[in-house]
Amino acid sequence: MGDESGGLAVLYEDEALIFLNKPPGIVVQRGLDAVEPILVDLVALHAGPVFLMQRLDRGTSGVIFFSKLSKVNAKLTRQFETKRIRKRYLAICNGELGERQIVDAPLARTGTITFGVRDGGKRAVTEIAPRAASAHGSLLSIVLHTGRTHQIRVHCAAIGHPLAGDWLYGARDAARPMLHAAELVMTHPLTNQPLRVAAPPPPDFAAEAERRGVVSGIEDESPSKGCS
Repeated sequence: MGDESGGLAVLYEDEALIFLNKPPGIVVQRGLDAVEPILVDLVALHAGPVFLMQRLDRGTSGVIFFSKLSKVNAKLTRQFETKRIRKRYLAICNGELGERQIVDAPLARTGTITFGVRDGGKRAVTEIAPRAASAHGSLLSIVLHTGRTHQIRVHCAAIGHPLAGDWLYGARDAARPMLHAAELVMTHPLTNQPLRVAAPPPPDFAAEAERRGVVSGIEDESPSKGCS
């Protein structure tokens, strides 16, 4: 399910939650580096006051959600803390990645806006599975087991496969880091029923996948199903 509401790509909405397919290039919340438009402000214009429950980098596209009821926020936070919210990403990386990997490497801040694998950092675990690969790059399906800042970007760079377009971690071959939040699975805080929301990749991601000969790996992405 999905519709355009005030310029927002709404994937799922009910009395408690609103899920969007965030376009790349938009800032989620106001900060020192924020530019207009701000996503949380746009959502508030459509749905009234909302509570941001997750964050995506400016350059990352895909599923992002907000709470519309303060009374469910504690339940949602608990799901994050107990790792009962599952997030899956698609990414395009440089190099040919041939087999599934689980990267378990601690992350720490290395600069004002950068992070790296460092002893003594916070534990970070990323499950990386190639969907398609060619001599020009690989399409990856990625599941986060922890939620550290820049986790996917740093871990991919650490194993020698930086994300296409990720100028911060070693690649300048696309207009943005090719990272898309493809799917989020959780328990609805009011109904206690499973909720799955998925978002198709934007045109620039699909075009980059085609340019690198890995677009076939996108074809089995299923659309959002909502409550089940």
